[in-house]
Amino acid sequence: MKKLFIVNSRAEPRHLEIFKKAYSKYSSEHEGDAEILYTEYGGHAADIAREAAARDDLLIVACGGDGTIHEVANALAETEASMAIIPLGTGNDFARSVLDDAHRKDRELCVRDIFENRFNIINADLIKVTCYDRDGNINESGTCWCNNIASIGLDTEVQLRAKTKVLAKPNSRLVRDTAYLTSALDCVLGNRKFRFKYSAAKADGNTHTSNNNNYTLMAVCNASYYGHGFCPAPNAKIDDGLMNCCAVDAVGLPRSLYLLLKYKKGKHVGAGFKEMDIFDTSSLTIEALGDKELNGNYDGEDFSGHKVTFECCPGTLRLALYI
Repeated sequence: MKKLFIVNSRAEPRHLEIFKKAYSKYSSEHEGDAEILYTEYGGHAADIAREAAARDDLLIVACGGDGTIHEVANALAETEASMAIIPLGTGNDFARSVLDDAHRKDRELCVRDIFENRFNIINADLIKVTCYDRDGNINESGTCWCNNIASIGLDTEVQLRAKTKVLAKPNSRLVRDTAYLTSALDCVLGNRKFRFKYSAAKADGNTHTSNNNNYTLMAVCNASYYGHGFCPAPNAKIDDGLMNCCAVDAVGLPRSLYLLLKYKKGKHVGAGFKEMDIFDTSSLTIEALGDKELNGNYDGEDFSGHKVTFECCPGTLRLALYI
């Protein structure tokens, strides 16, 4: 099987340098087995992957952070093309869920195992996210495949603030490593109330509905981690046909801080917190209440709409996992 490495040219510099050295080493040992392309603009990874998807017997390797993986996954969804990942980003949250610690931390090991075909291909789920305006029309710009986690509410505010911090000091490792957590604390001290309602399909055929109208956030999870290590769904599996969801009520400041720490470590699941509604579903609808639209993100990309639907689509992505 030949390999096409799609590399984010703006990946984390330390990781990128390690990758380049490893690629040079193993490609020379497997001459003619691989091709490498570096991104030149936003969305380029998706363009490359979309064109390559029609090629037979080709493994497409997304080399970058969660944004690069999101682009390539969207381009390859519902195709016969297979995708592997090499984590070269800052957070690498999707990699935390699908890679063992050795491959998540060792980029050279990833490159070696790809060249030596040390991987198995599974049929992974994706979440189809569809946004609607107040008239019920689909907002195409907010409609996408989500491979990791989508969320609405405080998470989006945190993400926007974290992005601003990183962009202001792109070369600071400290800022990159702490941007999400410090932004989460900043936002918890501000607005924590978002008005929406939701309904979800249960496995028994019944409907699971929201019990109030004011929430801090809703996380809809295909995998376990986002936001540089926050763990809203420690039990999530990417091939079980289900989304793991967590809705957090709007609560006072002291309680928010306490729940945030539990939520970050994944210790909220099974704890019986009355302020959290934790459930699994194959489909979910969230609708804004009042004048404000829903602001959210999937895999770190922003979206907005009056109503948003989430559908877990089993086996939508052929994903190569290291062995």
